[in-house]
Amino acid sequence: MEPETLGTIARIFGAGIAVGLGGIGAGVGMGMTAGHADEGVMRQPARHGYMLRTMLIGQAVGGGTVSIFPLVVAMLILFMPVADPELIGGNFVAAMIGSGLAIGLGSFGSGLGCGWPASSACDGVCRNPRKITPITLRMIIGQAMAQSPTIFSLVIALILLFTYQPGTDWVLMGVLLGAGIAAGAGALGPGIGSGKTAGGAIDGIGAWPNNIDPTFRNMLVAQAVSQTPAIFGLLVAFIMIFALGDMPENMVSFSQILGAGIAAGFGGIGSGVGSGLAGDTACRAIAQRPRIEGVIVRTMLTGQAVSQSTAIYALIIALVILYVA
Repeated sequence: MEPETLGTIARIFGAGIAVGLGGIGAGVGMGMTAGHADEGVMRQPARHGYMLRTMLIGQAVGGGTVSIFPLVVAMLILFMPVADPELIGGNFVAAMIGSGLAIGLGSFGSGLGCGWPASSACDGVCRNPRKITPITLRMIIGQAMAQSPTIFSLVIALILLFTYQPGTDWVLMGVLLGAGIAAGAGALGPGIGSGKTAGGAIDGIGAWPNNIDPTFRNMLVAQAVSQTPAIFGLLVAFIMIFALGDMPENMVSFSQILGAGIAAGFGGIGSGVGSGLAGDTACRAIAQRPRIEGVIVRTMLTGQAVSQSTAIYALIIALVILYVA
């Protein structure tokens, strides 16, 4: 196959993966928001203006922002210049696909996660239209936190695009694919979990607006803990890119790096989502009974810590695969 043809195929697959996976979560999240806004209008038609405003802000800040990241990366994949098209090989293919996987998987989680706080904000404004400003403000902050894992995967996606070197190298191909999977899949669960936590907090604030401070405080703590697996994925990706040392240039090394990326990335999905579910329930409970906030927070953090154990196991195995196996 001609190098230029191979490069075109790689660009097509990479860009398709980026916007294809990245658009799923954002589309579902924005649709979820619109559905709750419609339900609110049905219950309180006189508050249509409030509902519409909240819905549009939630969709723009949540799904709209997250879906831009895959679009930018896809455009770079499609049109990034190459110094010598005749030298395009396996490294180029791996860079395009790895970058697409990183931003596509990472955006999937955050796009979906941003739908929950926006949906809950629509419900809260329907109940208490006078509290639209504090509810909307907390919604935006919750969505911004849910997008943090996508920023991690975006950083890795951009690094992979510009780490490309001419030729075909098994170790470099493993790095380009493995780091993309580690950062992208590692961000997927935390993006969903952080959004679920924010949704529970905004729902609690809408139902019990006098208890905004303790509910919001717990939301930030729970979201921070939920994003631990994304940090693990980012760490493994950085190790692959900058700290592997001199590995033998063969298929065994390729399988080691790729296997480690799969372990660290996909191993954190469950922990990210699970920690978010714990945060969701805790925020609702604190909004309803702020007097026992301390007990609820301790229980939540203990449950989240245990839930994170699977991500830690995955991180350990990833490091063992890289340096011991």
